[in-house]
Amino acid sequence: MGENETFFQYCTSIQYRMKALIIIDIQNGLTQKKALCNESLFFETVNRAISLYRDAGAKIIFVQHNNNQLVANTYDWEIDPRVHRRNDDCVVQKGHGNAFHLTPLRQILLDGQIDSITICGLVSHGCVLATCLGGKAEGFDTSVLKNGHTNWNKDALRKIADTERVLAENGIHLEE
Repeated sequence: MGENETFFQYCTSIQYRMKALIIIDIQNGLTQKKALCNESLFFETVNRAISLYRDAGAKIIFVQHNNNQLVANTYDWEIDPRVHRRNDDCVVQKGHGNAFHLTPLRQILLDGQIDSITICGLVSHGCVLATCLGGKAEGFDTSVLKNGHTNWNKDALRKIADTERVLAENGIHLEE
């Protein structure tokens, strides 16, 4: 390996160490009872991002929603096994759309000296949108993962496009 390649890998590693991938609500009760729009592409994209971030030493954070449908410690509440989660990955519990609201997420990121976050998961126009806007409001450089968020609505593609437009209007980047 040449000197330039080593330096590039070092810079990339440092860049990813200041980043976190936040995976929102990919839980059995949301993924296995309804057909997701572009489901295969969604899972491939999320898992590819997990691998890239993990290989670069970035923080991986899973977020689980808790409500009447997604009751803690039930099958529906569990993270979908198609997602490449490890037992040592950080998991944050939430009860609101915005994963920063009344959770330790902000402090976890600050403790890890993370200033840049990429968000993916479910659903585009709900918790993903709310968490992206929440991350931006908390001062983090915030991106949403292209093809890494979806929903099951009849007009799913329009909801995805509308969400990405709103996020762009609010200074949130689309990461490919």
